[in-house]
Amino acid sequence: MTDGIDRRTPSAALSPRHRLAKTIGLLAVCLVALSWIGNAAAATTVVDPSLLAAAKANPAQSQRMIILSAKAMTGATDAFKTASAVNDGYGAGTLRKQLSLVGGVAVTLPAARVSTLAKISGLTVTPDATLKQTAFDGYSNVQLWPYLSGIAHLWTYQWNPAPPTPTIAVVDSGVNTSVPAMANRLLVPQVNLCSLSPNSSGDGDGHGTFVSSILAGVGSGHVGAAPNGKLISLDVVNDQGEAATSDVIAAAQWIVDHRNQYNIKVVNFSLQSTTPSHFVNDPLDKAVEKLWFSGVVVVTAAGNYGVDGQPTSVRYAPGNDPFVITVGALDNKGTLNRSDDIAAPWSTRGYTLDGFAKPEIGASGRYMVGAVPASSTLLSQFPNNVFSPGYLELSGTSFAAPVVAGAAAQLLALHPELTPDQVKGALLLGSEQAPAATAGSLGVGELNTGKSASLLGGALPNPNAALNSFLAYDWSTSTIPYFDADKWTKAIAGNSSWDATSWEAKWWTSASQETKWWTSVAWETKWWTSVSQETKWWTSVAGVTKWWTSTSTADAAWVAQSQADLRNGTLAQADTKTLPGYLLTQSDFAALRLDPFLAPAP
Repeated sequence: MTDGIDRRTPSAALSPRHRLAKTIGLLAVCLVALSWIGNAAAATTVVDPSLLAAAKANPAQSQRMIILSAKAMTGATDAFKTASAVNDGYGAGTLRKQLSLVGGVAVTLPAARVSTLAKISGLTVTPDATLKQTAFDGYSNVQLWPYLSGIAHLWTYQWNPAPPTPTIAVVDSGVNTSVPAMANRLLVPQVNLCSLSPNSSGDGDGHGTFVSSILAGVGSGHVGAAPNGKLISLDVVNDQGEAATSDVIAAAQWIVDHRNQYNIKVVNFSLQSTTPSHFVNDPLDKAVEKLWFSGVVVVTAAGNYGVDGQPTSVRYAPGNDPFVITVGALDNKGTLNRSDDIAAPWSTRGYTLDGFAKPEIGASGRYMVGAVPASSTLLSQFPNNVFSPGYLELSGTSFAAPVVAGAAAQLLALHPELTPDQVKGALLLGSEQAPAATAGSLGVGELNTGKSASLLGGALPNPNAALNSFLAYDWSTSTIPYFDADKWTKAIAGNSSWDATSWEAKWWTSASQETKWWTSVAWETKWWTSVSQETKWWTSVAGVTKWWTSTSTADAAWVAQSQADLRNGTLAQADTKTLPGYLLTQSDFAALRLDPFLAPAP
């Protein structure tokens, strides 16, 4: 996109969005024997309507799917064996991967076997969908965003070198460490979990390197949000921008398993599923929740399928999960003054299918400059977006998310004891209002890391307080809690204001109250009942492609005009403003020094 270019249509495998909004990658798989997140007592079986439709249309066709069970991985494995043994002439299935984090398995079965699985109690059966990257469109950065967001204020803290951040995990297409900005930025060699071909070593796609450079790059004039930290790269996206849900879950599992060994406390998912879902059923959502409950801050992109700034449903995992921090893309207009800041027109906002308002916060995501490998797919797709040698300018919530992930890491560098809920509370409480932005389009407000850091040590709100009352434990399988979906469902059925403790007026400004953060109107049980044949949400996925394409035109037009000016001699070849850039000016720098939360250290 230039603001969310979609490079391919949604398919079984994730297709890269323009990189403006590469769809958020999926969930993580947890510890070995971590067991599934759901209530072990639940007996209802839920089957994704798209699988039911596939079984009816072409019963012999193989389908990649994920089976979760109330009896954890053992129950899911037994269910697979039962379905695989059916003698209907379509052949046996394949158990491809065990997903202990969410108590399930990734399998391939003839579509006809869905009917067998539907008869086994306590299962949730979903497609092993493909994901799309949510992509675009001392320390210093030529761009404005590190300073406007207050992150540059913490690069050196109180005139001393900033303390190191905890390790940050990036689940994406990998990182090419031959790119100067990313040299020596990985704590350990890249973890390759991608099962889709082609997938070259390093980062053949380029999206992961771009995202990581914004997060923690150390390029000359292009320093990322957390240069004082190290990354762990988990490659789940192939060279064509596609990822399997089960691979993303496996990445989550790896992080849970190694979080203490490598001090991983933040993870960035600039990816999103291509299948609409409810967070109580989606295996990706279950995986990211396991990460959150184990002490890892999860930051996700909201997506780039908004249309002209209008609200739409936020229906894809993991950005639809109420626990995690979902980030919208801020258009800062290239000015330090927040009075003209708005959400980018393609930045997704609205209620999830379960009634939760998203995103929670906004960060710069338009005309972002990031590093890319010379041989990457991304560079070949956007040759007119070259900002300078080795750098592209792109837009998208994919690039807003790492700004917030870096901010979370900076807060944890100052206060390592903070829980994910506290980090979320500090970021939201420290956010700034954008008067020109539509209420709720940037969540509570736009990121101000310096202000959030000033609040540490005091009382912090817990935005997840109402949800946390539904956490439960199964001590026989794990020390990490799970979300009791049955208990929550019963509670909201009888009380439409159950979340009031999360949004007490004393914490949030009156402007933020213009958006109701949970609405029972948006929540309809019929979409995920075992007998549901409704396909409204599931068939509308195809429309996403059109939205991504249209959102790319706004930024593309700007680039095209710049190229025309260049040809006409209006701009010099070396002028970096052949692209918008949103650059830091001398007057901006002078003004920054007057703001206690934004002023960079000398």
